[in-house]
Order: sequence, then C-alpha cells, then structure tokens
Amino acid sequence: MNDANDCIFCAIAAGTLPASVIYEDELALVILDLFPVREGHALVIPRQHAPLVEQLEPQLINHMMDLARRTIAAQKAAGLAVKGHNLVINDGKAANQHVPHVHLHVIPRRGGDTLAMMFGWATRMMNIFGLAARRDRLDRLAGLLRERFEPPSM
Repeated sequence: MNDANDCIFCAIAAGTLPASVIYEDELALVILDLFPVREGHALVIPRQHAPLVEQLEPQLINHMMDLARRTIAAQKAAGLAVKGHNLVINDGKAANQHVPHVHLHVIPRRGGDTLAMMFGWATRMMNIFGLAARRDRLDRLAGLLRERFEPPSM
C-alpha cells in the first residue's frame, strides 16, 4: 500500500469507501476514526496522496491544522466531554504509521483518562465485530459535529 491506487484514505476521499465525514473541501476531509481511541476521535486527511509530511506543501499543512482547530471547536460545541486534545501525526512506518498517507489524529481528552487512552491505542484495531453498529454511531456523531463545524474563513 504505497501509492494512491491502493490507499484506503485516497479511496475514502474519492467516495469509493465509506466514512463518517464531518467536513470536506477540495484540499482535505475530516472523518471520524473507525477505531476511535476516545469518543469523537477524528482524522484530518489531505486529498493529496503523500506518505510523509515533508512531501506536503506548507499551505496544505496549515490548512490541516486549521481543520483540526475547527474540529476541536465542533467537538466542544457538540457537548463532548472535552478538556484537552492530542494532535498526533505518525510520520512514516517507523513512527507507527499504519496507513502510508499523511493524516492528523484529533483526539479529545477528558483528563484522568490516560490509562483508558493507552488501552484504546493498544487494542483499537482488535475489535472488528459490530462494524455496522459502530458505523451507525459514528455517522450520527459525524452529523452532530458537521452541524457545528465552523465555515471556512474567507
């Protein structure tokens, strides 16, 4: 999985694979992680296929950070129990990047949830059962966040 032809995020961006989309524009999209560490765990994904951050233009990186900022605001406006966030990019296979396409994790934190989050990271892709019910929950949450997602500034 090293090029756009077999990239799961490129397929999601093209609309050929399902995702719980919060926001999308011509440069990037924001979706809910199918295997969330915490409720509301979102991914900011550029449409441009690039395995490493260094391969992206600075303007696109800036746009991704603005989308992360807007995601955080939407999570708070939607009433998620949020006291902080982790913004994480695993840049390259050696950094535990599972999908070789740059993506920024926006993970809501509640405070005092470190053990739960560590357990979530360790086990997040083990539970493949109940994907249809999980997708339904994620789609409902994505709709709630989409309603509260601030429009782009002009």
